[in-house]
Amino acid sequence: MTTVDFFFDFSCPWSYLALVRLRDVTDRNGAKIRFKPVSVQEVLATENPALQASRLAENPSKAVWQQDDLQLWARFWGLSITLNAHWPFEATAPAMGMMAACDAGKGLEFALEAFAEHFGSGSDLNNPAVLGRIATAVGLDVEKTAKMDTVILRTQVEKNTLELIHRGGFGTPSMFIRDQLFFGNDRIPLVEWMLGPISDEEFIMPGQHSTV
Repeated sequence: MTTVDFFFDFSCPWSYLALVRLRDVTDRNGAKIRFKPVSVQEVLATENPALQASRLAENPSKAVWQQDDLQLWARFWGLSITLNAHWPFEATAPAMGMMAACDAGKGLEFALEAFAEHFGSGSDLNNPAVLGRIATAVGLDVEKTAKMDTVILRTQVEKNTLELIHRGGFGTPSMFIRDQLFFGNDRIPLVEWMLGPISDEEFIMPGQHSTV
């Protein structure tokens, strides 16, 4: 089974968009998502410090366009995305929760629930009560999860972050198929195009769908 390494951050709305689409793409092509939550703050500190504060371009016109573009993508995929007053935020805590969820085989469910909680409901993902609610919603054993070694979980997030930088990544979402990097939610069609030949599935370009 082909694996897509998915490097993402819970404060990154473009990661949310990418995951919703990547889930469908991997399902269609018999591939598997390998979740790698990172601290995008640490990535940007090394690769693009200018984006640490707002994650938006310094050019006001481009920043407005980025926000408009984000909302267009959200509408396209039927999602609600609001950048609240606490955005952006350091997302190590939910990333650690994600590692625990992956250990329990609930990574996808946890990620989707957490993204919806923050960008849809405005919940603070650094609040332990919110993370506990998400864990309960996806069927995790909250007591067992709470007893997990936080040092190990934090170390894994740090390893993911360093791995992304080492592999040439410079932000989130970043996806790798083998050594090929795809950056941004708008690269999902290229991900599917790459997966198609690997999985022997035919990639249908827009406009090529049969009407018969």
